[in-house]
Amino acid sequence: MDPESHAEFETTHPVTGCRYFLYPNVKLGKNVLVYQNCMIGFPPRGKRIGELELVIGDNAVIRPNTSIYAGNTIGNDFETGHNVMMREGNTMGNNVILGTQVVLECNNTFGDNVIFHTLSCAGNATIETNAFVGPHVIMLDDPHPKCPRYIDCKGGATVKEWARIGGNVTLLPGVTIGRNCLIGGGASVTKDIPDHSVAGGNPARVLGSIHDQKCYPEFYAKPYEWLDGANL
Repeated sequence: MDPESHAEFETTHPVTGCRYFLYPNVKLGKNVLVYQNCMIGFPPRGKRIGELELVIGDNAVIRPNTSIYAGNTIGNDFETGHNVMMREGNTMGNNVILGTQVVLECNNTFGDNVIFHTLSCAGNATIETNAFVGPHVIMLDDPHPKCPRYIDCKGGATVKEWARIGGNVTLLPGVTIGRNCLIGGGASVTKDIPDHSVAGGNPARVLGSIHDQKCYPEFYAKPYEWLDGANL
């Protein structure tokens, strides 16, 4: 493929005053703020400039040095930290937050109200509504790198709604974290975790039920009672 010039797509945001790259076939919603050195609608490998559409909803905040490829669909109230990279094929719901230096490889699906914290990475993963993913979480999708059929194999991890993943957790390909689970920091999850479980360790094992957890400062009768709907 012949190289294409990108210089003509550099522009200045009318509100932030920051210089960034805005490519063709990008649909931006209302009140989107973009900061310096971002690349919005960058063409994926093997695609021409403008060949794939990028949709970003209303009220997004896209912080410095973020790169979002064409071929993604993003809902309202999206927010990134600094230096975020999102490849193609991703679908984001409303009110999704990606922390600083997050890397999203291809074909992830996030529901509404998902927090995906700093320095975390996922590929071919599904993260359902109201899930929380802590910092330094790695979600793998290839059980035998570099298998050419890995996408047809186990695929990425699934995190069910209201689940909470602690920092420095590794989710192996194809595992499912059940609804309203809590995964302790540093765990390596090699098999499915049932709904409402507390799990930790390497390899991770179920340690108990979320319903048996205590709020040690006694701010609440039980942890997460303030998460409306989580314990159903």
